[in-house]
Amino acid sequence: MDWRWKVAIGVAVVAVIAALLLIIKYQHDLIQKQTEISNSLVEQTQLTDKIVRAQAGYVTSKDLEAYAKQLDVQLKPIRDDLKKLDGDIEGVGAVRVVTVGYNGNNISSDSTAPRPPDEKPKPGETQDPWGYQKSTQYLKLNEPFSGDNKVPWGKTGFSAWREDPWELVVYPRKYQVINVLGQDENGKHYTYSKFSVEADGEKYDIPIDDAQFVEEYPESKFRFSPSLYLGVGAGAYLTHEPKWALTPHLQAFFFSYGMTKVVPDWVFLGVGLGYESLERSVDFVLSPVGYNIGQHIPLVKNIYVVPTVTIDLQGEVTVLGGISVGL
Repeated sequence: MDWRWKVAIGVAVVAVIAALLLIIKYQHDLIQKQTEISNSLVEQTQLTDKIVRAQAGYVTSKDLEAYAKQLDVQLKPIRDDLKKLDGDIEGVGAVRVVTVGYNGNNISSDSTAPRPPDEKPKPGETQDPWGYQKSTQYLKLNEPFSGDNKVPWGKTGFSAWREDPWELVVYPRKYQVINVLGQDENGKHYTYSKFSVEADGEKYDIPIDDAQFVEEYPESKFRFSPSLYLGVGAGAYLTHEPKWALTPHLQAFFFSYGMTKVVPDWVFLGVGLGYESLERSVDFVLSPVGYNIGQHIPLVKNIYVVPTVTIDLQGEVTVLGGISVGL
């Protein structure tokens, strides 16, 4: 058989294997996604110093939109802003704090202050010129925020004819902070927050004066992270007479080094099986190391240059140079 046909058959075998693996991986990812969503719920936990770990879990994009709508947050302007940063929304979170309120009557004064001398009644003047003995005096209490924003806090009443003249009503309040987490293509995160207070049956959206988010810059590290890689190598036999070899192969690399586990800079100790298409033999494949050149090439990110040694069932050894792609 002409070598061109052998190369074409080898390429076809690689394409078929790749297509089958992609289909298997797609089905596996769908099953894994549903399983992770079902098993991802982490309950809220109270830590020390009043720190709370929020309840967390995975949801579908449709469920995320529904959750944001339930929180009265529009995601479209956030998505539009993140597009300018080449990012997208990663998650939505909400924090709510509730005060229980208070309602009390016939409350005595906490302290008193003498009436100023220049305000004492004049001889013959009535002791109740403003009619305070006839009706209870009420005062609304509002909590001011920045700008002209005010949120009802409660009200107080004073009945001058009572021994304990004070009344006090403190409204139950709900404080809510909603956070939307976005991420750009470089992995940097952005947070968008909305703060509201619910009091006396009304909800008040309050402007946020200061919002900050810092994250630790990821550093490269060595990991045990078994992953599958599909590749092809070209080289020559070392035993008997020299001749060319073309071997598509599937390997598992057991260690990696880089900032992320998903797309590491280096992978180490790859073992697997290959098919030497020119001699039509099944080979054992060993690759000591692979370097990710995809990080230096536009449009790709996980193409690895991998030196490879293979041994077939007859003991013939080849040395190959090739590329591999992470699955």
